[in-house]
Order: sequence, then C-alpha cells, then structure tokens
Amino acid sequence: MSSNHNPVLQNLRHLNQKFDEVTGQLNDFSRRQADGEIPNPAEFTALLQKQSVTKSAMTAQFNLLQKPLKTVLNETK
Repeated sequence: MSSNHNPVLQNLRHLNQKFDEVTGQLNDFSRRQADGEIPNPAEFTALLQKQSVTKSAMTAQFNLLQKPLKTVLNETK
C-alpha cells in the first residue's frame, strides 16, 4: 500500500507538522521572554494544551497504524 494513499500516514504527517508549528511557537514564546518581554501566561498555557492534544492525537493515529500489524503477528503464532 502506498503511503500517499494511506489516510493514517497522511494524518500522522499533518499532525507532525502541527506539532512542529506549536513547538516553534513555544520556542518563540521562550525567546521573547528571554529578551525581556513579559508575554501573556495564558498564551503559554494554550500552546502547551495544543501541544498535548496534538501529541495525544499522534499517539492515537500511530496506534491505528500498529493495530493491523499486531493482529497479523498474533494470528501467525
């Protein structure tokens, strides 16, 4: 099966891009704070929440990808 047509892999790629984007925003927040700015703490909390939700979604998608492999391995025992 081609990875271009696998919806689970497409979702993982999308979530990975989103995770990288949020990580960049967190890095920017930290840089601004190090530069002496006083960024809004609610922004930091929201970014951490986005990062956590995205990571949870990535884990769920990965588990969907893994499940058929585990089924095949268990059936061949």
